[in-house]
Amino acid sequence: VPAIIANGPDWYSSIGTELTSGTKVLSLSGKIVRNGLVEVAMGTSLKKVIESIGGGVPENKKIKAIQIGGPMGGIVSAENSDIPIDYETLKSMGVMMGSGGIIVMDQDTCMIDMAKFMMDFIQKGSCGKCIPCREGTRRMYEILENVTIRPKTESRHKTLERFKGLMQLESLAKVIKDTSLCGLGQTAANPVLSTMKWFRDEIGRAHV
Repeated sequence: VPAIIANGPDWYSSIGTELTSGTKVLSLSGKIVRNGLVEVAMGTSLKKVIESIGGGVPENKKIKAIQIGGPMGGIVSAENSDIPIDYETLKSMGVMMGSGGIIVMDQDTCMIDMAKFMMDFIQKGSCGKCIPCREGTRRMYEILENVTIRPKTESRHKTLERFKGLMQLESLAKVIKDTSLCGLGQTAANPVLSTMKWFRDEIGRAHV
């Protein structure tokens, strides 16, 4: 704010991109050397924020995925780490700026565990007013929970039920997104939809 007062609005508007000017404060956390709050010009690449500012992933491990915008923001794969941070680009990738949170996940991260963690947070935050959000987010969490806590020995029926649950995830997520009343419900499925977009093979192997 002091810099805007000193230099004027035109100076501030000259920073960033043509469609998204100015700067953005981001919360950088996860499997990264330097955590904390950073302020960058709009259009700065995720890769630059993670590697140049955050110091990269510890122990020379590889980036696997990046959570953007808080629990309801969505996830992108490491292959997309060079995308610019602006509202339009993130939206085209199926994620959103949201709260400006960036969580870095390394090669050891289980994407199903990550999606389950996000869904647990979201379903607890539902006000319960509309059925798609109240029941849908709970069901999505239950499906992911059944995958991650399955016993070593189980009946074929249980295995089939778990497989059917995974097959229902995407359609269930789209129904919640399209029919919920408020912004929470309309974005609640983002963690699952984006995980399925970039890590469908990992989810598909989970029922085995």
